[in-house]
Formats: sequence, C-alpha cells, structure tokens
Amino acid sequence: MKQSPTEIPAVAEKIIQWYDKSGRHLPWRELRNPYAIWLSEVILQQTRVEQGRSYWERFLQELPTVEDLAAASDTQIKGLWSGLGYYRRADLLHRGAKQIARTGWPQGTKEWLEVPGIGPYTAAALASIVDGEVVPALDGNAFRVYSRLADWSEPIETSRSKAFIYSLALNFVHPKRPGDFNQAVMDLAQALCTPKKPKCNECPVQELCAARSAGSAELRPVKTRTLKVTEQDLHFAVPRRGHQFGLVQRPLGGIWSGLYTLPELATVPPGFTPQVLDHRLSHRKLRVHFYPEFEGSSEPEIWLTREEWSKRGMPQAFVHWLTEFPYI
Repeated sequence: MKQSPTEIPAVAEKIIQWYDKSGRHLPWRELRNPYAIWLSEVILQQTRVEQGRSYWERFLQELPTVEDLAAASDTQIKGLWSGLGYYRRADLLHRGAKQIARTGWPQGTKEWLEVPGIGPYTAAALASIVDGEVVPALDGNAFRVYSRLADWSEPIETSRSKAFIYSLALNFVHPKRPGDFNQAVMDLAQALCTPKKPKCNECPVQELCAARSAGSAELRPVKTRTLKVTEQDLHFAVPRRGHQFGLVQRPLGGIWSGLYTLPELATVPPGFTPQVLDHRLSHRKLRVHFYPEFEGSSEPEIWLTREEWSKRGMPQAFVHWLTEFPYI
C-alpha cells in the first residue's frame, strides 16, 4: 500500500466532500428512521436502485412501521414484493420484522447480524448509518474501490485479501460520518470507479490512488473465480377459466419457493406448441415453455385473475410472459 498514515484522513475527507456535492439523492438518505433505512437495504439487495425505490415507497405507504410489517399477512407482503424476484428476501423481511417488533431495534453490527436476512455487508451498512458505528461496509463495489486505492494485486476472494481490505477500509472510514462514508464509497463505485473504463480523471482521490499511479486500475481487483451459470428448461401448462388462471403453490425451498405458479409439467406434452422465453437469475439461465392450449391433467389448487395473482406474488418470469404475450 502506498498511502502514508497522513494521507488516509485526506482520502476519507475528499470522498466525503465529493459525496456531499455529487452523491445520489435517495429518499431514505434524508431520513433517520431505522425502519425506512432497514427496508431500503433489504429491498436493494440484488435490486437496482431505480427499481427498488418504488417498492420502498409502496411498503412505507401500506406498512408504515415495523409493527405493521410484522403483523401483515404473508399474502400481503408477497403481493407488495411481486415483481422484485428473489422472494426468499420477502420471507426473511417478514421474519426480521417480527423479531425486531418483539425485541427492539438492533444496536451495532453484531446485533444486526442476528436479524433474518442480514449478512455482513448489510449489517455493517445499517450499523454505520443507523447507529453511527465506525465500521466499513464491504460488498463487491467497495472491494473494488479499496483494492484500487491500495493497488492490491492478490486474488480478492482469498481470506488474506479480505482481511487486508477490511483492515484498510477500517482506517479509511470517516470517524464522524461513517454511514455517509460507506454510502459515498458505494456511489463512487457506481459513478466513477466502475469495473470497466473507470473515470479516474474525475475521481476525487485520483492523486492518492495507487492503482491509478501504477496504471493498473482496470486490473483491480484480481479475480480468479467466475460464477458458474447453469441452464434449466421449465414447462408449464396454462389452465384457464375465463379471465382466471389455474395455479398451484410451489414447494418450499426450491425456485419461487412458496409462490403460486402455473402447474409445472414433468414431461413435454406431445403435439402442443409452446410459447418460449428466456429468463435469467443470478446463477441460473431459465428457458421457460408455456403451453396455452394444454391445461394439464391435475386440478389446480386455486383460480386467480392476473391482478389477484400479482397481489399474491407473481414470479418475474410469469410477469415477463404475460407482457410478452399480452393476448393471454
């Protein structure tokens, strides 16, 4: 690492100054309500800010307190969550609300980690924003920023690298504004310190960045592992009764756990032409086949209109299908 101890506060101050001037203006950042902030962090896990904002607003409007969320039905929560994907997050959000309503708001990283659905990054982010704890919030974006500041050349996935980056980041966190600093690092990663073609000439800490000085910014962080994507074909019958769809509840633990979908087919029905679309999950590529002229052989568990189905939580692949084939 090339920064001297006297340069570390300078880095923190420059990043905070940039954040005050150029950081994203997001509604939950204007609040000190732990419920609103916690809700935003959970929603934004694996969700773009532009998409997540409307869901955050919807939850706050219908369930304005953590007690309201805890008391809500599973159906109501999945309806509010419908379209966000990764529905296990909705279940964990509900469990987390029940725990917080029962025991009170967590204080610090260790207690946040005890809340269902909260991992190390989110716990640190919440502890710094809500509780003012001086702790770095480290996700892939933050690792990229810090590895470039130090020009860290070892694979980022190793325990040695993670320990080094944590120690480095802990020194950088602004002691008076830890929450703002962690959010500033996130904004810097999104706006300037991007994975490819980083805008180093616009960066507030360009003169203190070791990777920029070495000309290695695009080579950091060093990664050795790539995400293995599996491919899967799914086939669904389309039972219809007027404007209603015949649905069954998915088993717990698998894809779309506990949600209602069209009946899945174990074998391809001969003589029927499917409507096919591709749907990508984080680690899985789905090719989904719908058979609108085949109703299947088993009786659906429930009949719902599209609107009723959406309120119970419609998986994004089915939203995509109904958008792609609107005459259905």
